[in-house]
Amino acid sequence: MPTPLVSIKMITYNHAPFIAQAIEGVLRQKTNFPFELIIGEDCSIDGTREIVFEYQKKHPDIIRVVTSDKNVGMKKNSLRTMNASQGKYIAFCEGDDYWHSSDKLQKQADYLESHPECGLVYSSYDVYHVTSGKKINDFIKYRKKKMLENPNISDIVDGKSNPLTCTVMARRKLCAQITESDPYLHKSDNFLMGDTQLWAEMATKVRLHYIPESLATHNITEESATRSNDVTKPIRFSISNAELMLYLCHKYDLSQQITHKYEKYFERCSLKLAFHERNTKFADEMRRKNKTFTCEEWLLYWGAKNSMFYYPIHLAAAIRNLFRKKHDQWR
Repeated sequence: MPTPLVSIKMITYNHAPFIAQAIEGVLRQKTNFPFELIIGEDCSIDGTREIVFEYQKKHPDIIRVVTSDKNVGMKKNSLRTMNASQGKYIAFCEGDDYWHSSDKLQKQADYLESHPECGLVYSSYDVYHVTSGKKINDFIKYRKKKMLENPNISDIVDGKSNPLTCTVMARRKLCAQITESDPYLHKSDNFLMGDTQLWAEMATKVRLHYIPESLATHNITEESATRSNDVTKPIRFSISNAELMLYLCHKYDLSQQITHKYEKYFERCSLKLAFHERNTKFADEMRRKNKTFTCEEWLLYWGAKNSMFYYPIHLAAAIRNLFRKKHDQWR
């Protein structure tokens, strides 16, 4: 088997309803070069494991499954999958998303081959809402969001141009070098996000390129890091996101405007968590950090400390969230 030009890194855990579509999206790629699919399967309990091994049996020349006897978690699963990759370039697609464009790999590899100064390419994408069955084509265009041609780290941290994982292809050796350069940032479980920090640090070393074309599809499910029936789960993710961005702000001495933005975001999300967990100590800690509260923050603060405030505020928030969910399922 020739050495692949591109390795596809696909991590998966309990993605049984989606994993076949994700794999098929890779197998249908039309390229003039060899590629491999490395699937990091983290001991799923919903049938995902059996599905990926069945695909490996059918396509042993393309698919390799990386797994173990016990669950290792997202970060370790991601690292071992990347370490098993052999290609000059690495493309990313998690097990609950897929590529609808059969020439995604070819277009992105061609660009990287002809632009050695570029280290990462990404594109627009479609969004499919699994529960409602509704789909938005070219989500970036739909949102009327202007993606920068060559975003820097400030643009990524500030949210102006943050590549979506399933649209990215990057230089594998550069990814490995950056990952090894800061184990706390990239290898530890201190941050729940796994890829944003990689894109951000790559932007400090090489040029990034945006392809204004939808090449992949992102599935919105009812249970994920940012959406859950457990109201505290997405809040914890938001807190971890704020901590990650503040780490990058301090490491790269980013503007006070961006730093202050995430300091306020961290405090607001922390107050929300204190409110839902009725954690008075945590609420008081946030109060000591910030002497000036908005009206909403005062409500969260007193709701965390007093049942008379908590129950009516909780009811009002639940009604508001139902209204938001009904009218904006793409959040």
